[in-house]
Amino acid sequence: MKKPLMILICMLISSPVFATKLDAPDKRVMNLFELGVRPDRDKDFADVARQTISASVDHEAGTLAMYALHRSDNPRQAFMVELYENESAYRKHLNAEPYKAFAARAPDIIDRKNKITLEPQFLGDKHIIPDERTINNLVIVEVKPEFQTEFKNIVLPEMAESLKVEKGVLAMYAATDSQTPNRWYFYEIYASEEAYQLHRQTPHFRDYLRQTAHMSTSKDAIPVKPVFLRNKGGIKQDPHR
Repeated sequence: MKKPLMILICMLISSPVFATKLDAPDKRVMNLFELGVRPDRDKDFADVARQTISASVDHEAGTLAMYALHRSDNPRQAFMVELYENESAYRKHLNAEPYKAFAARAPDIIDRKNKITLEPQFLGDKHIIPDERTINNLVIVEVKPEFQTEFKNIVLPEMAESLKVEKGVLAMYAATDSQTPNRWYFYEIYASEEAYQLHRQTPHFRDYLRQTAHMSTSKDAIPVKPVFLRNKGGIKQDPHR
């Protein structure tokens, strides 16, 4: 009985599914937090976000990007988009002083927190130095399950092309909900509204819209404005990460 059992174990270890699980600690970590800001505390939220994000991205090697934003039609609803090199880097962030300082102040500023764990599908950015013209988009797309692979094969090359040829495209991230894989989250940063409108007129973006029009059941573009944006920059799409 021992020999067949050993053969089975070797087969499992060499299989792609098992290998993926072994490699999981090296996968990049992406989180989206939905936050409720207490009344009249939006300025305090901006202050603590700036302090936490600056210290984390500047001094933590594995913290790749952190973005704070709020709904443009309701400053009491805020979001945090976070990107880490891997799970170990995320755990180090949680144990570092910047996060501990944030956690100490948070109860007085934030009255609701919902974490959405995301599976990165495309990650690409340039080093961002935001100014008053910088804008961001947060879009949620529900993809029909039967089109999941086809949708991915269309949208990922479009995002890569956008970053490559459009100067005003600063960051493009796509991820799926770890609990609902056909729910896609897109977070994008543009140098200006003009850069975004130019992006919408490009052949690659128009092709994406045309080819995927029948693949989704809903699309929710959440109106958001930057609160504080910071990244290390230079992330390029790697299907193995």
